[in-house]
Amino acid sequence: MSVQPDYFQQYQHADIEELADIIGDLLQNPITIEDADHRLIAYSSHGESTDQARWSTIMGRRVPEHVLTRLWKDGVFQELLTKDDPVHIPAKDEVGLGKRVAIAIRRGSDVLGYIWAQEVNRPLTEEDDEILRQAARAAVTRLVQRQGKRKAEERRRKEFLWELLLGNHTSDTLIRQKAESLQMRLPSSYLICVIEAAGTGLEQYLYPLLMRDKLLWVVDGGQIVLLIGLFGSGKEGKDELLRKTEQFLADSLGKLVAHVREGQVTAGYGCVYRAYPDIVKSYREALHAVRVKRLFPRETEGIHGYHELGIYRYLLKLKEWDEEQGYENDRLARLKAYDRENQTALMETLETYLDAAGRANVTAQRLHIHINTLGYRLRRIEEILRVDLEDMNQRAALYLELKMDKLDRER
Repeated sequence: MSVQPDYFQQYQHADIEELADIIGDLLQNPITIEDADHRLIAYSSHGESTDQARWSTIMGRRVPEHVLTRLWKDGVFQELLTKDDPVHIPAKDEVGLGKRVAIAIRRGSDVLGYIWAQEVNRPLTEEDDEILRQAARAAVTRLVQRQGKRKAEERRRKEFLWELLLGNHTSDTLIRQKAESLQMRLPSSYLICVIEAAGTGLEQYLYPLLMRDKLLWVVDGGQIVLLIGLFGSGKEGKDELLRKTEQFLADSLGKLVAHVREGQVTAGYGCVYRAYPDIVKSYREALHAVRVKRLFPRETEGIHGYHELGIYRYLLKLKEWDEEQGYENDRLARLKAYDRENQTALMETLETYLDAAGRANVTAQRLHIHINTLGYRLRRIEEILRVDLEDMNQRAALYLELKMDKLDRER
């Protein structure tokens, strides 16, 4: 059936439960209304027909996890979060979900909740879509007060997360007690992940993924700081958590790159911990990983974990140590001077050779030179630096020195 514009104006004093019944009568199908966290707010009493997903939602006062997971996986929530129009959803019998039409209840860019119409008594048409659009607008005022309370709770949780990140709490027991008072479920093992991108609004682009994985997060300028964890993990928990984190980054980084300038998205995460006073360690490790990746994007491409950084984990500290001692690298200074005076590229040759772990063929290919030319350059480097590139100790020291020298050029 079609309705006149502003049809729901006549029901402006109806509460949310009455609104659900009104929508159900118009559509001749069962209705549920949920908040943004998929908790049940109201449902219509229209008809006796229902499916397992709706029955479980009513009984548990929340959409079942396996249903939410399937809807996220199939991109349903991604559509709901980005569209103003109703989304028609085919049946998903494996999770007990019949055909539905859903629409987000939004105030500006904020999603306050959802209206779900189960398509069981009759098919829903384009005219019914208009009813749902008007119903979603009518539901806004009824959900605003609820959202205000939710936002205040969310703000307290984020403040608490910042306190943990900054190391303001030292008792694991007290931390868990405060989390419980805030109705925060802390995972049994966790790590901190930091994603950095040019501009702001990171959570806006990542919101579907943040909701899908039920992550706690805070925003700090151009960074979003994420608490990623597992609940009840056993011996394999650490590896499982690392896989979960890498999957999240695989899903999210491509999404962000599409919205910001190329090369301006960086992510890193810290080590896995179980005690919550250690959260500050994981946060610092994540920040360190992001900083290293920003300074060495080519060398650390594909690496996000602090535990995977290798020598790059030490470089910043070694550089600080050299600066404290006032140490100057005479032999690299000689090689740079030789390059300037003779218009050569021996510094580049040396770094490429060491990056390739001393493999001559690989080095020649990367530099696009003949293997004999490479041999001549390496001998010249040995003469200028007075080193033996076959000596592993000297080779390793040179490699670290080259990377620390690069810090001066890229900072």
